[in-house]
Amino acid sequence: MSHTLILRLAGPMQSWGVSSRFGIRETLAEPSKSGVIGLLCAALGWDRAEATHVIAGQERTLADLAAMCFGVRVIREGVLRRDYHTAQNVLRASAKLKPGKPANPGDLQTTVLSERYYLSDAHFLVGFESEDGDLLSALDAALAKPYWPLFLGRKSFVPTWPVRFELGEGTGPSVMRAPLTTALLTALDPALMPESIGDREQIWSGAAELSAQTVRLVLDAGTGKAQSPDAPGEYIPASRAQRSDVPLSFAPRRFAPREVVTYIRPTLVPD
Repeated sequence: MSHTLILRLAGPMQSWGVSSRFGIRETLAEPSKSGVIGLLCAALGWDRAEATHVIAGQERTLADLAAMCFGVRVIREGVLRRDYHTAQNVLRASAKLKPGKPANPGDLQTTVLSERYYLSDAHFLVGFESEDGDLLSALDAALAKPYWPLFLGRKSFVPTWPVRFELGEGTGPSVMRAPLTTALLTALDPALMPESIGDREQIWSGAAELSAQTVRLVLDAGTGKAQSPDAPGEYIPASRAQRSDVPLSFAPRRFAPREVVTYIRPTLVPD
């Protein structure tokens, strides 16, 4: 039986880079698999230098987390923004430091320029699918009481709403007994409810209507059909791409590629 852990990633700023080089720090249009797995590791207190970590009573590796099927439901696209940074006395990559001794003047760069891109006011639901319900429940418990602070791609990008996504009326766990696409498309996010609605029945009716406003889905290739629960027909594949965001190690940083498929809902044209 497949289970899916849902997380909410919403904030004024977030950045999910997978191929940044030198002075250009780019971002994807939605969260990366490596970035969200890194967020889970922060919640667990998993030191990046450690090859394994005990989760749900078992020694786990990054490969165990990376093997889970991953998907993103885009509720609100972020607006791409750019920051222009300058920094002085930055250590050169070729510098050879000696413990207890200051850096030589030649090891420092006078001025470093960089352009850093980020998403403004984006809202995503992301999911991890696994048949190991104990693993997902342990990850959910870690998100409820994270060991280290949780950030949206960079340390200065804090979430507006809790990353832990509570099911039901805000009292249940974040793990659904459903495949990834079903869980993502049927999850009702309380963060989307109008504050003016007070009646419980109206609340969930309003949340269901808002949840239908999915912009697009980005899923691991081979996940299966993206069936819409609230409109005729299915989401259709619009594009395929390869991304190097499957973490093999965070220290040193090594990643493997994966293929993703972006789904959109076809526009219904009246007769």
